[in-house]
Amino acid sequence: MFGLGALISGVAGVSTKYKKAKKFGKALSSVTGFFGSRKKRAKEKQKLTDFSELLGQQYTSLQGTVGEVQQEFEQMRGFQSEAQGLEQQAAVMGYGANQQGMAGQIAGTGLAGVGAGQEAMQLAQQEFANQQMARALQSRESQFNLGLREASRMRDIQAAGFQLDRARAEKGLSKKNYGQSLMDMMEV
Repeated sequence: MFGLGALISGVAGVSTKYKKAKKFGKALSSVTGFFGSRKKRAKEKQKLTDFSELLGQQYTSLQGTVGEVQQEFEQMRGFQSEAQGLEQQAAVMGYGANQQGMAGQIAGTGLAGVGAGQEAMQLAQQEFANQQMARALQSRESQFNLGLREASRMRDIQAAGFQLDRARAEKGLSKKNYGQSLMDMMEV
């Protein structure tokens, strides 16, 4: 029986050593786990910082785009105004020449004081007035359409700003109100 007791005592000794080794392994695991999770947290924090910086760069780009779009449409309005001015000037010159030509024709026929000559002059004046109203309407329509196109472009930019806000919120970053800030920049 002595052999069996020694065997049991040996197994118990190994079991105690195993338990001590297991405790040491757990302690070592928790220490390495602490440092490992610390490294992981630092890595996640760096990812969020990088993401936040990227969003900031995109916002800066959108700010620049707002200015560029405003400048582009201001220039288009200037071109449109200049073209309408030239068109108006040409119409007035054409009307003046037409009126002189008619006056010459009427005088040449001897109908200068007659109602038919005056009626022809009045019809030409009325036609010119109608053309002027049509040009004014076309001008307002062009300005309106240009305004719609500009507003559409600005809404696209603003929507991109709100997408940046949503991306920040999804990552748990503080809200910056990029979309509202872009909207405040817009004068449309």
